[in-house]
Amino acid sequence: MKKGIIIILLLSLFQSFSQEKSYQNYYWNGKENYKAIVGVKNCYVRINPDASSTLLDSLQIGNEIKVIKSTDNDYKIKGVNVSWVEIEYTNKKGIASKGYLWKGFLALGYFKKSDLTYLTMIEKVELNKENGLDDFAIMIKILNNQNSVLGQKTIIKNLGEASLFENKTIGGFGLSNVIGIYRIGFLGEACGIASTIYYFVWNGTKISMLPDKYYDGEASFSYHNENFIFPKEKGGKPDTVIKVVEEGENTDETGEQLHSIYNVTLWKEIYKWDGEKVIFIEKTKEKKSKIRV
Repeated sequence: MKKGIIIILLLSLFQSFSQEKSYQNYYWNGKENYKAIVGVKNCYVRINPDASSTLLDSLQIGNEIKVIKSTDNDYKIKGVNVSWVEIEYTNKKGIASKGYLWKGFLALGYFKKSDLTYLTMIEKVELNKENGLDDFAIMIKILNNQNSVLGQKTIIKNLGEASLFENKTIGGFGLSNVIGIYRIGFLGEACGIASTIYYFVWNGTKISMLPDKYYDGEASFSYHNENFIFPKEKGGKPDTVIKVVEEGENTDETGEQLHSIYNVTLWKEIYKWDGEKVIFIEKTKEKKSKIRV
């Protein structure tokens, strides 16, 4: 009798772990009833949330759909392990329909500006054997108003413990020969989890990148902060990107931290924009100071 009870408990425990959703799901919008866009050339809508389920339709890159809700069914393709979602879409006959689509076919996010669509995909995930962490192949695609791909670029990044995604376009900010800058970020939800921002520059023919920007902090103990100054902003210079880096460390060893004194280090990194790419010029001398908070 005891043996049977133990087996039942073990099976229940195994089932609870097997149903735990992949952490990768968090990079996509976790809400219900939101607009999304297909980011792959072609994919299939199915009658149930299962790869062996009956096909209903096919969707192509740039097709906008509505995600009704996520399911509990995760599925893995190229290391990307995310759930199926129930969607509402317009079929080729112009009729509103419903079905299920694997979430990995959808962009993490997208942004429309003028006649262009900027979107972000996770193309694949591979384990880095050197550090034991997952490397993400993050792909940026730019579409025209006919949903043809004008340009695309892939970067390989470890996202650490960041669990939120954001994206937007910010214009050219005074850089010459630039149509738009697409900014994406993978953000930490709590202190001590670094957030990193990536900048992709579109000049009409190719996608290039500005330096990454990240910020981090552990409560009131220390912080690292980076900001850009673009040509159109105060202190900006023509076709120059200035990265301002500030680090602070709390010197209070009492643990009370009521009137904290920080040792602050500040420097700048200067990059020149040549119309196609940024070129590192110099790092300024570090400035040391103390601030009381």
